Amino acid sequence: MIIGTAGHIDHGKTTLIQALTGVNTDRLPEEKRRGITIELGFAYLPLEDGRVLGFVDVPGHEKFVHTMTAGASGIDHALLVIAADDGIMPQTLEHLAIVQFMAVPQLSVALTKVDRVSAELVQQRQVEIQQWLTTTAYANAPIFPVAAVMGLGVKALYQHLISLPENTEHSSNQGVRYAIDRCFVLAGSGVTVSGLLHTGTVKVGDYLTLSADSVKVRIRSIHAQNQAASVAYAGQRCALVLVGADKEHIERGAWLLSSEINQPTEHFDMQVQVAPNATHTLREGLEVMVHHGAARCPARLVLLESKTLGAGEQGLVQCHLDQKLPVFWRDRIVLRDMSGQYTLAGGWVLDPEPPLRGRKKPVRLAYLKALDQGDAVSALSRVVQQSSAPLNLSIWARKMNRAVTELQTSITDTLPSIITLQGNGSLWLVTQSLLTQLNEQLNTRLLAFHAQFPDEPGLSIERLRRIAFPTWEVELWQVSVEYWLAHKILARSGSFIHSPTHSVTLSTDEQALWELLVPYLNQQTFEPPWVRDLAQTIKQPENLVRQVLCKQARLGQVHQVVRDLFYTPQQINQLAVIVRELAQPLLSVVAFRDRIGIGRKRAIQILEFFDRVGLTRRFVGEGNKGQKRDERVIRNAELFSA
Repeated sequence: MIIGTAGHIDHGKTTLIQALTGVNTDRLPEEKRRGITIELGFAYLPLEDGRVLGFVDVPGHEKFVHTMTAGASGIDHALLVIAADDGIMPQTLEHLAIVQFMAVPQLSVALTKVDRVSAELVQQRQVEIQQWLTTTAYANAPIFPVAAVMGLGVKALYQHLISLPENTEHSSNQGVRYAIDRCFVLAGSGVTVSGLLHTGTVKVGDYLTLSADSVKVRIRSIHAQNQAASVAYAGQRCALVLVGADKEHIERGAWLLSSEINQPTEHFDMQVQVAPNATHTLREGLEVMVHHGAARCPARLVLLESKTLGAGEQGLVQCHLDQKLPVFWRDRIVLRDMSGQYTLAGGWVLDPEPPLRGRKKPVRLAYLKALDQGDAVSALSRVVQQSSAPLNLSIWARKMNRAVTELQTSITDTLPSIITLQGNGSLWLVTQSLLTQLNEQLNTRLLAFHAQFPDEPGLSIERLRRIAFPTWEVELWQVSVEYWLAHKILARSGSFIHSPTHSVTLSTDEQALWELLVPYLNQQTFEPPWVRDLAQTIKQPENLVRQVLCKQARLGQVHQVVRDLFYTPQQINQLAVIVRELAQPLLSVVAFRDRIGIGRKRAIQILEFFDRVGLTRRFVGEGNKGQKRDERVIRNAELFSA
């Protein structure tokens, strides 16, 4: 359980924590000299049942609200401190607004310095606070009158805090997200960071990624909840000793993440709520300071639904950051003005990686509203039902920091009609009704092509994508094609995709001509005759011979190396074997020419054919001593391996 203070300057937050824990959280000389909190302070209270309550003390001065925002991120319970002699003050209002924007689930109020005022004023302050809280999310928050220096009321507050229920929403089976709020060098240990483990589990020896620079670090040791430990769990404050990072490269606001979820973003879509007492409106292009976890970053706003948002209004906004942040779905965001004087708004992330084009279209806004649900399964179930294309569950599992298999199981249990497409390490979801529409669209476009080009055996996979679904990304298209092939909606002949009902056949005359050509093509040589020589040999028109061979090339019966030169699949397979043997690792034209016993020109023609189809890749340049380098390496060893 992590408890964070909130409240106006000099209302007794630090004194109250010391009365509860015995720890003075002001550690800096300037804090002790000036008597105010400047940096975050921490204290821990071990309980008899083995639990440890952690306290985060935040500064109350208006100049340090950004530090307070960092401290409020991820806490389980807010302790709002209000001095009885001052009552509700400006930072009291602002701090509570931030606590609400951060969605802190619970709040208690400590009415401090009651020994300095009359009993009547204490009663009046309690009524004022209760009336004010009815307009917030904490209408039923308890109020505890205390005088921390004298110990008055401290025991009752202590008993209340230790009886608070533990927050069970922390998920230790998610990817690691650790927000850094301090970095220092610990004598005898090395570079050490302290912060809050938002999700996941960290063990000694684990490798994590420092998100800002994608630097991989190893955890040498852990100090969790003020105790040495071998493992830390989500929801705990802990210090980590790192191997592989320099102190100069780590700042407050940096994140340590599991490598598989490290995908920082420069812009995100969010649902925003303008502060009810805001004196400034949100408008298109407004520059703001985004607070996320312990980080703050300048950003520019793009309003998606309206031109302005005033006090108390809600709306969809796209934030464009000056630097990348590792933002996830439902992360809490606070927006403040660039001068740091006002808290403007807050809200939660809906899409961490939104498109820039079409961001204000009705279909896109409906997509975002579908994502605005309390749990991941409900959000994705709504999205997949209204999507016009299959949903990439693998990407959304990363955006939501959830296990893809758990999401798949829960969504398919919720929507039994969901179809799963899988391939290339990714998983996609599509409704049966949408899949039927996509099948019909594919079939219509494909049959139209066959009607226009009846002699063509089919299309390449990429050409079919441009004809049928030009806006689809390549990965989705490849997965979908494999699904359609497996379910006999598409068929494949060699490198061509076509309708299962489509076939290209030779006419009777063409078949007779082909049978005349076969013996001359199947000779045991790597120098088959040219089209003109074949035509003269079998005494047939040259254009007719060329037409039949080109048609058979489209059917995969021969390979056209250059114009009017055709090799059988058997010959190409044999040549490919030789190429793979000679390319150890580099293949030269001379070595290939000498091995197969043909002229240099024909050898180059064959090798350039292999370059075109992807078996080899050519490198041309200067080698040692200025000599010209013209060699090849194997690009795809699987080609022609049958």
